[in-house]
Amino acid sequence: MSDSPAPPSPGTAPDASSSPAAAFPRPVIVRANRLRFSLVWIVPLVALLVGGGLVLRALLQTGPLITLSFRSAEGLEPGRTEVRYKEVVVGRVTQVGFSPDRARVVATVRLNKSAAGLAVADSQFWVVRPRISTAGVSGLSTLFSGAYIDTDAGESDQDKVHFAGLEAPPFVLRGEPGRRFVLDASDLGSLEVGSPVYYRRTRVGRVVGYALDAQRDGLDVQVLIEAPNDGLVTTQTRFWNAGGVDLSVSASGLSINTESIAALVAGGIAFGSAPGSSKAPPAPAGQRFVLYGDRKAALAPPDGPAQRIRMRFATGFRGLSAGASVELLGLEIGTVRSTAMEYDPRTQAFVLQVLADIYPARLGDARRAFMAPAAGPAPSDAVFIQRLVERGLRAQIKSGNLLTGQPRVALELQARVPKTTLDAALPVLLIPTLGAGSGDLQQQTSEILERIASIRFEQIGADLERTLKNTGESSAALPDTLKNTNAAIAVLQQTLASANAAIQQLSPQAQQALVETQGALKSLRVTLDGVDRNIAQPDAPLQRDASRALSELQRAARALRVLGDYLQQHPETLLRGKPADADIGTAPEGRR
Repeated sequence: MSDSPAPPSPGTAPDASSSPAAAFPRPVIVRANRLRFSLVWIVPLVALLVGGGLVLRALLQTGPLITLSFRSAEGLEPGRTEVRYKEVVVGRVTQVGFSPDRARVVATVRLNKSAAGLAVADSQFWVVRPRISTAGVSGLSTLFSGAYIDTDAGESDQDKVHFAGLEAPPFVLRGEPGRRFVLDASDLGSLEVGSPVYYRRTRVGRVVGYALDAQRDGLDVQVLIEAPNDGLVTTQTRFWNAGGVDLSVSASGLSINTESIAALVAGGIAFGSAPGSSKAPPAPAGQRFVLYGDRKAALAPPDGPAQRIRMRFATGFRGLSAGASVELLGLEIGTVRSTAMEYDPRTQAFVLQVLADIYPARLGDARRAFMAPAAGPAPSDAVFIQRLVERGLRAQIKSGNLLTGQPRVALELQARVPKTTLDAALPVLLIPTLGAGSGDLQQQTSEILERIASIRFEQIGADLERTLKNTGESSAALPDTLKNTNAAIAVLQQTLASANAAIQQLSPQAQQALVETQGALKSLRVTLDGVDRNIAQPDAPLQRDASRALSELQRAARALRVLGDYLQQHPETLLRGKPADADIGTAPEGRR
């Protein structure tokens, strides 16, 4: 038998005292569960979800990024300058820089998602700043809030991200209520974009643009009549230039007319209907109208077609030029187109040729009544003028304004003129003419003063006095001397008679003075005739009659000198007459 211990029998616990390792319990290995969720991760997960939501929301709400180019960056600040549409903020400037050539400033704008429709091809952008112009004052609110970019939304379906900004606000926005019309003008005058449009001196619209028309060599002026006043424009409306001051002088006095103070500065247009015109339907948008120069031309009756006439005057008239009026019996029926000097080989003299356009339709019922006996179709304007010439129609140049002396062409029916006719088939009718009419007061006054000044009264008196002093020495020569004096007085009477005939249309006071002068000269002539008959008689009172004749001649000469001096100092007497002398009884106390 062996001495080693026997193994424990099954079912029997081992003896701890029998082995050292048997004194410690065997360790139990437990593996950790890596899939176990910890509450610590809840906070970062929630933060991640919130941040992701904010980013997604920002991406969904962010609109397109566009660029705007301007000449200057005045008022543009990144992060502060807003983009507005109808005063609602729809974006903001994020960056300001230069274009590649550094010629313009480029502003980068981030639009809101709701304003993405503004980034289309026909949208317009401009910077709103305080502006002062003839059209008015705008942008005053930016003095406190700062400059911002305003928008006029387009209607195009094509997207766009690069825009050229406007340097000034547009004068008409899309969708603005009202209607546009086009005016045909010969020149712009004082009008400009923004000039007001008036109706009965009330502002109802404005000028929104103009452009040259090369085909008709004129201007197309576009006006906007704001709603609801656009219904005032009918198919019979007349437009005229209302800028400046309308100054007129008539028998009632001086008249000054203007639409408003603003029209004096920025010009303006007014419109209305001609008196007596029936109510017409409203004019459609875009209809063309004629822009007349003034109210008188716009509201005048229809002119009808123009008839060109030609007149040849043997004597010129200073101041007659294009634009002068042509009047028939005091009614203006046309205007002078041009004047030119021509040489007539037949008479070997220079003549003044005047071309004018007249409008016989302005005579209205008078023309129809004059041509009523004519049978057949309605006669033309040329036939009408032809029949007037056969009745004695003649052209004269007369003074049309007493203050300025502006001449005019007067067509009048003369009773005692040679009968003549003209060829109505000619394109330009030649109207017979007369010399300067009696209405030329300035020319007549000048001629009268020149004639009076040309009379040498001092020489006549000195010659007569010298002759009378030598009467005792040479009585035989006295008859010849008196005859010469008598002839001189006859020439003087003839000159005064011509002057009197020339101023028959002048004031009664001037005519009375000339009549008295002629009476004095006639009395002097009778006296000299008596002296001439009795000079041969020995008992003739020569000295007494000679002294009386000298006194009469001196009195006549003195009266003419006084008249000439007075007319030179007071030429208005020829028009208004000499004022009455002041009553001595009503003189001031210090002058009695």
